[in-house]
Amino acid sequence: MKIARKLFIIIGCTLIISGCKPSWDVTLYSQKIKGSNKIIYQYDAWGGRDSHKFGFAILDSAEEFDMSEITSLPGSYFAETPTKDHIKLINIRNLENPTAPKDTVLKPSNEHSKEIMGINFDIIEYNETYGRSPMNTGLMEYEFDTVREKNDSLTFENVSHKFGIKLPSNVSFPKGNITIVEDSIGRVHRIIIEKFIRMKGEIYKPTKPLEIVPGQAIIGFATFYFLPKRTLKSSSLTNDGIFKEVKNTRHD
Repeated sequence: MKIARKLFIIIGCTLIISGCKPSWDVTLYSQKIKGSNKIIYQYDAWGGRDSHKFGFAILDSAEEFDMSEITSLPGSYFAETPTKDHIKLINIRNLENPTAPKDTVLKPSNEHSKEIMGINFDIIEYNETYGRSPMNTGLMEYEFDTVREKNDSLTFENVSHKFGIKLPSNVSFPKGNITIVEDSIGRVHRIIIEKFIRMKGEIYKPTKPLEIVPGQAIIGFATFYFLPKRTLKSSSLTNDGIFKEVKNTRHD
């Protein structure tokens, strides 16, 4: 009886300990830094009790991504294409109560530098926009015929507008903030481009959501969805400066 009781206590303690370790459901993408053994990960993870974490992390290529061990990078957007020596990040600070236009300005609210994994990081912070831009930020969608990859950019050709701001027929974006979404057999469903917006324009007033205020500072992001008009294989594009989904993600 004593042995059985001890065994029960040991098993119970093991279950309690393992139960305390969070299990994560992770959607994970990665991009290579050209000429480096470092990998940048973009993660969106849900844990127990509705825990939600998302952001960027950087690891050596030999390391395995473990959601319980990673440290998030101090920003959500690459101001320049990441290089092996230098990465420039933009972070938008969410104000608790942005109640007046003066709460948002086009100048950075803070700038600082730090070294992470042997790489020099410059971090530029802005305050979020007072009000919401009706035209310049948010989701926009387009179709394209072909895409050309260069060392530092992607160019979409014969672009057709679906909704959002108008774009040229051929339009290029620097690498860094590009994500490929593909199906189970490697066909590209869409290519997502994130673009930082810093300008003056019209916004919806928070206190009166249907009232448009002209000439206000806009700090935010535009998200462009580019949908291929014909079959495009993910393998036709590299992983250098372009996020692609990581399979078999470790979730704990």
